Amino acid sequence: MKAPDFYLNNYIADELRAAFDKEDVCISYSGDYEPETLNQVHNSCEILFVEEGEAEYQVNDTVYHVEKNTVLIIGATDRHKFTFTKLPYIRYGLTLMPSFLQSLPIVSGYMNVYQTQIPENAAKLVNLEPSVFQRMIKILWELRDEWESGEEGSDMVCALVMELTILLKRQLQMKSQESSGTYKAMNELKHYIDTHYQEDLSLSNLSKIFYLQPGTISKNFRQIWGKNINRYINSVRITNAVHILDKSDISITELAEMVGYENVNTFLRQFKEKMDVSPLQYRKRRQQAMERMHTREMFSRKERGEENWKI
Repeated sequence: MKAPDFYLNNYIADELRAAFDKEDVCISYSGDYEPETLNQVHNSCEILFVEEGEAEYQVNDTVYHVEKNTVLIIGATDRHKFTFTKLPYIRYGLTLMPSFLQSLPIVSGYMNVYQTQIPENAAKLVNLEPSVFQRMIKILWELRDEWESGEEGSDMVCALVMELTILLKRQLQMKSQESSGTYKAMNELKHYIDTHYQEDLSLSNLSKIFYLQPGTISKNFRQIWGKNINRYINSVRITNAVHILDKSDISITELAEMVGYENVNTFLRQFKEKMDVSPLQYRKRRQQAMERMHTREMFSRKERGEENWKI
């Protein structure tokens, strides 16, 4: 196992963020960041394990305070940004794709663990017992070693994720939902939305596909996932639009169509509602942020004496 200092900020930020949307498992260890002023969203669930310092995270419209030995869970497609309140701030980060989690025994019944928790539940993960927190960190380092060796789909990775799930669900005092027929139906429906967001996802069409009444779909989806289904569909579409904006110069009209919007004005309205900026503003601010981060990384690598620090 490599020493923690080897991993501290030892990555290219743009590549790391891209991994959040395409890799089943991604682990990072970082510190000394500037506050994130631009909202982030990605298709994976993000879990933060705070080793030192304090910060305020705004997830959607709720603010969460994190401190030493705290775990914060940010659900897939949930908008978030952060501000430091006590430095140095050092944290481990783990992102997991929902489709990967759903494929694992035990874990598939506890998908509610990997949602943004309401403040009452989130408080159960603040200032954990050091022994519990360190056990979770040990799992992260083992996951990182497996990931670095190119074995991200191995049995060991699956076993480690299942162990972490058990620890989290015990802290959150959650019960498995897998035996519920309603849960299974809504889990399948959610997965369908996640993978078919470009298509017609009107309630009438989903009703035909899943042989359920529109009203039943709306009611049960909110009951299981705690979200309005139409808002969730828009959230998935905008999250994927952000991911495309991060790596492409595609026109806004083409982008809207690519993520499932027939009307570009509807897309613009939904994007602004979720990200607080227009797509063009997001693209400009994102480019500026990456330029600043690129400069910091370049000098950080030089200071560490890495041979290939020049870009």
